[in-house]
Amino acid sequence: MGMIGADNKALALDAVRKAKTVVIASHIDPDGDAIGSSLAWALILKKMGKDVIVYNRNAVPYSYEFLPGADLFVDHLPETCDLLCLLDCSEFERAGKELVAWRGYDQSLCIDHHLTADLAADINLVYSQACATGELIYELALCLDPGFKLDVAVNLYTAILTDTGSFRYSNSTPSSFAIAGDLVARGVEPWGVTQQVYESQPVGRIKLAGRVLETLRISASGKAASVWVTQKMFDETGTNSEYTDGLVNYPRSIAGVEVAFMARETGLKEYKLSFRSRGMVNVAALAAEFGGGGHHNAAGCRLQGSLPQLIDQVFAIIDNSLQEADSR
Repeated sequence: MGMIGADNKALALDAVRKAKTVVIASHIDPDGDAIGSSLAWALILKKMGKDVIVYNRNAVPYSYEFLPGADLFVDHLPETCDLLCLLDCSEFERAGKELVAWRGYDQSLCIDHHLTADLAADINLVYSQACATGELIYELALCLDPGFKLDVAVNLYTAILTDTGSFRYSNSTPSSFAIAGDLVARGVEPWGVTQQVYESQPVGRIKLAGRVLETLRISASGKAASVWVTQKMFDETGTNSEYTDGLVNYPRSIAGVEVAFMARETGLKEYKLSFRSRGMVNVAALAAEFGGGGHHNAAGCRLQGSLPQLIDQVFAIIDNSLQEADSR
């Protein structure tokens, strides 16, 4: 039994079949799910004879350049299209101001698995029970091209692998493993994908990790931890924001820590915070207090101010919420 409701699935498939030109867009700073889902969807639609543009304002990170179709990504939007597909985010703002300002589509379809109150598209396939947007694309693929080949399978496997933390996170469900098994049966080599995604790191990324880990701070309760990364660190190690993927998991791995976050400098006294939880704290709700959002165990937001004070402020909120939970 699939994840997507029958009525929504019928609406989405009808819109896709009728469209001749399609733009696929995903959130800024795309991760493995955004990229793998976008490319799998693009390859399926191209096989159906659609004219497809895969848009993201950011370049494909080095660890995903191996994916079939990675060269399809462009950083500009066409004048018009029949259908806009927004993947791995439900808010147009998450894909950047250029997409927000663009009005060149006749109809919009959102495919996402993030908890959100803002369903901005004409048709919304938003199911937070899905382990990844790739799981929803897989379900649609079985309707449109049930015999899809390795190029689609590798992209879907990468989407699910990365968003489940290599099947370590609590969003790893029986469905996640069943889909992964089918994708392996179609020819995906797990070790080959793992090497490309996790074990082909430039030396600069390791140097950056060393700098970031030196910033480790732990809250008074010992249950929250933080690290940060600055533009100076990027400059000195020859890296950029895409090299920070996964670094926030180091402070979360400390015994006793329930919530960790990484603050990345994005401008003068401007920071993007990425939260990770072991499960006791809903960091999506925490991020929402600051205008952000995400999942129960992984979320983010943007803040302005003095970094030490911001960290103290977030530590206080986390420690207080944990103290209240303990006292219940």
